Amino acid sequence: MNPSRKGMLCVLLAAVLWGSSGVCAQYIMDNNQVSPAWLTMLRLVFSGVIILTLAFFQGESLWRIFARRQDAWRLFAFSLFGALTVQLTFLAAIAHANAATATVLQFLSPTIIVLWFALVRKQFPGGRVISAIIASLAGTFLLVTHGALDSLSISLAALIWGVTSAIAAAFYTTYPSGLIARYGTLPVVGWSMLIAGLALAPFALSGTQHIAPGGGNLFAFFYLIVIGTALNFTLYLKGAQLIGGQKASILSCAEPLSSALLSVLLLGVSFTLPDWLGTLCIVGSVVLIALGNRGKLHRTQQ
Repeated sequence: MNPSRKGMLCVLLAAVLWGSSGVCAQYIMDNNQVSPAWLTMLRLVFSGVIILTLAFFQGESLWRIFARRQDAWRLFAFSLFGALTVQLTFLAAIAHANAATATVLQFLSPTIIVLWFALVRKQFPGGRVISAIIASLAGTFLLVTHGALDSLSISLAALIWGVTSAIAAAFYTTYPSGLIARYGTLPVVGWSMLIAGLALAPFALSGTQHIAPGGGNLFAFFYLIVIGTALNFTLYLKGAQLIGGQKASILSCAEPLSSALLSVLLLGVSFTLPDWLGTLCIVGSVVLIALGNRGKLHRTQQ
């Protein structure tokens, strides 16, 4: 298989795995009495350990980032406001709505990124980017209201958590570029996940969690941590290196679509015509942004 096809396959598979990880998280929370904070802590700690182990066996330097105090503080900031916030808000949005809605709302992050850079650089966005912004706003409106101006189709809490997740994802995507350039992607993301999980632990462990016995639950936890997070990240990283950020951004649009389909097929989530139209609008906005920015947008994980 040539590198281009291999890269496309890696990114597509990673997108499906990320979409399915949200469905898996919803399954866990629906069938157990566990909080989003506890599940986030578990996911971050174990995924961080897995990624750092992978980095170690690939010969990456794990401790070099802590030698410079400024970079160490940047890593802690990225851990708390990036890795921790994006994972916790995403699972909270799932808990208040469902995996499909949470994934689609988080996919607003590219629109937030281009708006932010347009404000910082004081550059008016081009026609394609403006079209993408309009499409994303229209998609959010359909997803949240089903076209009815006087009511919400999801709870206000779900909307707030979902939009916060998109903002956090935008920060997660753009903030660590300098750290990654100096220390590599695996050490930065691995440490950020582990630090974030350990920082959340005192709060997540304060409550009582009840996990139902059974092989289905065990597989769900394994899938969420190992396949839906660690393997997903590794595949996306490899694929993006082979095909570039532009194509990777477009192919990653399989995330919300796979999450919506799996939610309907496996969890019985009701996804109406306005939901599908809203999802397609938001997916279309990401395609427009990716084409308009020629691959300048890329991510470090989800």
